[in-house]
Amino acid sequence: MLMINKTLAILAGGKSSRMNYNNKALLNYKERKFIEHIIDAGKGYKEIIIIANKKEEYEGFNLRVIEDIYKGNGPLSGIHSALMNSTTDKVLCIACDMPLITSETLNILGNYNEEYEVLIPEVSGRLQPLCAVYSKKSIPSIENAIKNNNNKLQLLIKSLNYQVIDGNQEKKFIEKDFLNINTEKEYKELEEL
Repeated sequence: MLMINKTLAILAGGKSSRMNYNNKALLNYKERKFIEHIIDAGKGYKEIIIIANKKEEYEGFNLRVIEDIYKGNGPLSGIHSALMNSTTDKVLCIACDMPLITSETLNILGNYNEEYEVLIPEVSGRLQPLCAVYSKKSIPSIENAIKNNNNKLQLLIKSLNYQVIDGNQEKKFIEKDFLNINTEKEYKELEEL
């Protein structure tokens, strides 16, 4: 299996306000932390980095931990920081609260070779901007959005040269892979899966 010449960036900078401020990346699922499930699924990528503003929480993972350059712009800050710090041109940015993501899904995205600024999966009619591949070409647009306080990811993506991979069409993506755990209720439901 060839190494995917892309970076996997795990966005772990959120405040987790709906999760009682517990760090979602470090929640447990099946005896491992959410972030460990994602690291495991991304083993095919050339490098894995963690984007987080509390670096000390991630010391045990032996990965580069990078802070947001512009703080306070939500996921956009994290995506920007990932692109600025990656050693590869394209970066798959994934939210840290998606413990069910599979290596199959990450590899489909990683091995897509057409030109794009953003490659975004669509699952059951919903775009998944927090499990999408961004190109360094999109940095100026992202910086512009941040400077103008336009933090809506979907709007930014629509302004870029984006490609959608329709997961349902090819039966490649399963909706539950993209499940993100935002609330304590969702966390409880996950544990029952």
